Amino acid sequence: MIRVRASARSHYDNAGGEGPIAAVIASLYDQLFEDPIVGFLFAGKDKKHIVEEQVLLTCSFLGGPQRYRGKPLPEAHAKLPLLPGHFDRRHRLLEQTLRAHSIPESVREAWLAIDEGLRTSVLAAGESARELTRDPESPSRGH
Repeated sequence: MIRVRASARSHYDNAGGEGPIAAVIASLYDQLFEDPIVGFLFAGKDKKHIVEEQVLLTCSFLGGPQRYRGKPLPEAHAKLPLLPGHFDRRHRLLEQTLRAHSIPESVREAWLAIDEGLRTSVLAAGESARELTRDPESPSRGH
């Protein structure tokens, strides 16, 4: 008789749970806030709050029990003039940080694939922000 496991371990479990995930996120945002390419996007932002929200979001999408209840990603990024290169930089720093924290390859691959899957919604919000900076008379600016 073949036995099937009732539940496979989640990426959250394989990463070691919330602790290691939170360490990756904290390290990533330490780098992002200081980065010469994307750091300006974080000027004046509350790093502690961003890290807390990102930990909840990440644990949730990796199969943990946490639930993200923050703003939808397009809304959270709506005022940032994000370009594809900004997204690529963050994604590359995430990849390096996952390796530096010895996150298992299967978890790294899943985490990076999920992150890449967010590209369209994050960059669409950035396009809206860039439009506002190009057209100061835009009706959406209240003029």
